[in-house]
Amino acid sequence: MPFSTIWSRLRSRIASRATRLDGKNRLPVRLGSNRIYILPTKAGVAFFILLVVLLLISINYNNPPGYLLTFLLAGIALVGIFHTHRGLSGLLIAPGSALPIFAGSRAEFPVMVANPSRWPRHGIQVGWARVETGPLKDVPAAEEQTFLPSLPAANRGELRPKRVVIATVFPLGLFRAWSWVALPLRCMVYPAPAPRASLLDQHNAAPDQGGERPRAGNPLEGEEYHGLRAYQPGDPLRRIAWKAVARGSELVSKEFGGAANLEEIVLDWDRLPDEEIEAKLSRLCRLVLDAEVSGRSYSLRIPGKRIPTGNGPRQMHACLTALALFSMLDAQTLDEAPR
Repeated sequence: MPFSTIWSRLRSRIASRATRLDGKNRLPVRLGSNRIYILPTKAGVAFFILLVVLLLISINYNNPPGYLLTFLLAGIALVGIFHTHRGLSGLLIAPGSALPIFAGSRAEFPVMVANPSRWPRHGIQVGWARVETGPLKDVPAAEEQTFLPSLPAANRGELRPKRVVIATVFPLGLFRAWSWVALPLRCMVYPAPAPRASLLDQHNAAPDQGGERPRAGNPLEGEEYHGLRAYQPGDPLRRIAWKAVARGSELVSKEFGGAANLEEIVLDWDRLPDEEIEAKLSRLCRLVLDAEVSGRSYSLRIPGKRIPTGNGPRQMHACLTALALFSMLDAQTLDEAPR
């Protein structure tokens, strides 16, 4: 039987066993001996072939120093198996919160590796199955390290990796110990924003009924300055009084009044030109970003969902999440509904 077939079957059995163990996971996941696997690396296989050659030469020439060297190297390698396995044994693995990204970027998934033992763990890697693992890191005794394995996010939606791989080849590089761990990792992937658009385009954004149409230029132009007030979460950065903050004051925001404050921007799916669904979502994504920068309140209307008026990071995240999770079935249902 070819070696590649044997190796493939062995990997399948190990993966199926790891899957059964994953069903019993409780966070944080502890890497016990029952879920750590170890096999020789390519360097380890070459090393053992060298040992066999040295042994045959020693037997052929009845060379005692050759026997001594062969068994000394073999003993060091066997001790290395124990230390490589111990490098992972007892580690605690827990997931972190991944930051949202836009489609076309790489999603980073924080994975915390804690070392509860009294000795440091060297050369730890965290990555994905059948994908090149990340950089090597040391985890000091009684401390933890955060690893950031990444994946390309080509499409919008919620990205959920299946399993992470924690591995090490320390100290000799002759053996690789690894463990598969299923963690509840997820990352929200927003649609890729279209090229910068203008909120004044009547096809893209409409003022709320009874309000004025947004004006061109500076969003604060025409507003009357009322003074300073305490900063509130969600206030645009451009309204923060940085000069007052530099003088040692607490974080304060500029307060304006006038017609511009009464405007509400409505980002409506139906007012977009007839385009493909993904193109519409990209355009709306850009409009949400522009509306947030403008400092005005805005709402979002898409088939099957409406985000109420608001502004700030929470409003932007709610709108972009609705766009990321938008289902094509919702649009088809709306188009087929009687009008």
